[in-house]
Amino acid sequence: MSSSKLGTLEGIFFIIIIILNHIILNLPQSILEQCGSSSCLNIIFITIIIFLFLGLILKLWKPFSNSDILDISQFLGGNFLKIVIGTLFILYFIVISSTLLRNFSEMIKVVYFEKATICLMLLFFLIAACIANRFGFRTITKCNVIIVPIILLNLLIAFFCIFSRFEIKRIFPIWGYGINQTFFSGMSNLFAFSGISYLYFLKPLLKNPKDFNKISYTSIAISAIYLFLSVTTLLFSFADVLTINEISPVYLLIRGTNFGRFLQRPDALFVLGWILSLMSYLSITIWIISNIFKKITKTHDTKPMIYCFCAIIFVFALIPKNIAQIRFIQDVVFRYFTIILVFVITLLTLIFANIKYKNKHKGGIDT
Repeated sequence: MSSSKLGTLEGIFFIIIIILNHIILNLPQSILEQCGSSSCLNIIFITIIIFLFLGLILKLWKPFSNSDILDISQFLGGNFLKIVIGTLFILYFIVISSTLLRNFSEMIKVVYFEKATICLMLLFFLIAACIANRFGFRTITKCNVIIVPIILLNLLIAFFCIFSRFEIKRIFPIWGYGINQTFFSGMSNLFAFSGISYLYFLKPLLKNPKDFNKISYTSIAISAIYLFLSVTTLLFSFADVLTINEISPVYLLIRGTNFGRFLQRPDALFVLGWILSLMSYLSITIWIISNIFKKITKTHDTKPMIYCFCAIIFVFALIPKNIAQIRFIQDVVFRYFTIILVFVITLLTLIFANIKYKNKHKGGIDT
């Protein structure tokens, strides 16, 4: 049984792939729109907040060994609360993955395949995710271990190749649009660490649940470093990053990079890596959705449901009519949906579950 579970490295990459895909698209741009020249300062601030939050979450998780958020919800409120929390997370993952898929497909279409229909682009990724899920969870995670280092190196090269174009003066004024935008309303940028939502389902999947804390801190730390690098690079390199709509700002950075005569279109290699990254992200997300559905419905075989969830994601991805609507979902719906569900509702569930656990423990009742 343990051979079908995740090791430490696989668990770390399991979380990192989520945030990397948002960085590739417009996550850094969303933060720059919110904070302007103080975006770097804001990233440092929200990173401190996320580590404090993560420390609290891990402390609250201690009494519930080898449990995920669904198990804890069932302990607190029975099957009803478990179904409610599970349904909310299924909806969350569907909305976010479908929007990300549509955004990436639109970018690929604009840059490389202008005559292709958006339906064809969406199906390309979803069929790949379906096939991966048919091979099973272990296949997905093993492939992810190969893909994540490629993407990490991919982005690192992209960031440092344009170092010569940096204009440090763009960090001024240091407070950007003001202290309120940087530290108070800027706290909404916690949504950048949406990958923490996948941590809530990770512990039962680990070979050694004791590695849960190590995996959590390491994956969030690496994600924070890359988020900081992406925001800093865009801030120091682009004077008009906020006017970019249809194409990822990170892609435009690479497109403008000169690798010499021997490599005329370096962006194609980077985008190939990003395509693999999105496939891995979708495969993991569809598996997580299927696993949540399995637990809240007590279904034994969820393989037929893989096609249903892929179809739902496909339909949701077609709902936005244009890039403006896609960006609204990512910058507003995604932002506040993440904060309410991932940070507020989950935290309250853990707090009340701990209170119930302590009361039962004091009463000598076996939990």
